[in-house]
Amino acid sequence: MEEFRSYGGRAENVVQRDGPFGRGLFPIDPSQPIDLMVPRSLLVPAENVELQNGAAVIKDDSAFPNGYADWFRRYQDSLSWGAEGELSVTRFETGLRNLPNNVGELLSQLNLYQPEHRLAGKTFQHSMLRRFLKSRCLSRRGKLVVMPMVELVNHSPKATNWEIRPDGSVGVSGHHDGEVLVKYSNADPLRRLLGFGFNVQEPLGFSLSLNIRHRGQLVEVKGGGGRHWFQPPVIEEDNKRLVIEQPLLGCQDHPRMPLTLFLSAFQSANRSDGQELFERIHQANTLALVELLRRLDAVPDEIASLLRLGCMNQLSSLSHHIGHRAELLSRLGDEITRVNSSIGPDEPWDNPPV
Repeated sequence: MEEFRSYGGRAENVVQRDGPFGRGLFPIDPSQPIDLMVPRSLLVPAENVELQNGAAVIKDDSAFPNGYADWFRRYQDSLSWGAEGELSVTRFETGLRNLPNNVGELLSQLNLYQPEHRLAGKTFQHSMLRRFLKSRCLSRRGKLVVMPMVELVNHSPKATNWEIRPDGSVGVSGHHDGEVLVKYSNADPLRRLLGFGFNVQEPLGFSLSLNIRHRGQLVEVKGGGGRHWFQPPVIEEDNKRLVIEQPLLGCQDHPRMPLTLFLSAFQSANRSDGQELFERIHQANTLALVELLRRLDAVPDEIASLLRLGCMNQLSSLSHHIGHRAELLSRLGDEITRVNSSIGPDEPWDNPPV
């Protein structure tokens, strides 16, 4: 920590120890605020991290302070990748690979687990490092960066996000009675589990990737979501099929919003069957999760147990939808039209109308 401070970082009133979420950071004195910050100059692009003799190191250290690459190697070895990171990610990914074929096939069909993409490194250990870094990094301008010290903080959906400051530094501060926690991102339970290797009851539920028939039309639902969950789903239609991208199906804090967002998209597309299709997609998600639970039922290992809990958490998150907010529909529809005509497809809504 002293060396980290000498390079411009801050790590005040924190200590690493085991807690209910595994190894994490805790305040030394809960009556005092903690202050954890990594400056922009010490953020390491994930693509600039490689394995050398099993150690996670910076490939090109020319952009960093003198001696920082050596500190980074020792930090990774003692507190991060070498401490438990490699072991935990290897255990999880090996468990996924060893699941019965019928389980793996369904996970792949639902676009939850694609081993050819997850394990694309030149060796298995390199793939494990990439999986580990992806779960510990922050996305900045489309690129993943490693946040030394700060990445040791664990996730809670009830916590606040990382503090990303005007100077480009990233941190977390303030008073914490117990473990220091942040919200990594918006996700639902199964995607949190498959992306990070742990279960948590997330308040949002997004659709799985599914193909269904609705009134004789093929409907392709592209699952996932989270970054801008308040957006109505994007829909595209031709003569043969309807494509719906990342619809939100459940929201614990705002249970009327999932159907409101869904209906607003269909209203803008001049379709009147939005509510019926919303229910059909819910039904298809429920049936898919029940089938996954059936296939996992006879599998006795740890990863199957994690997936069973993840499925139950997913079903719970999807259940949080009650009616809709009729007064928002026209407002949302007008906003969709305005946004679609004024910004590119990859740009977020800066001021969501909800």
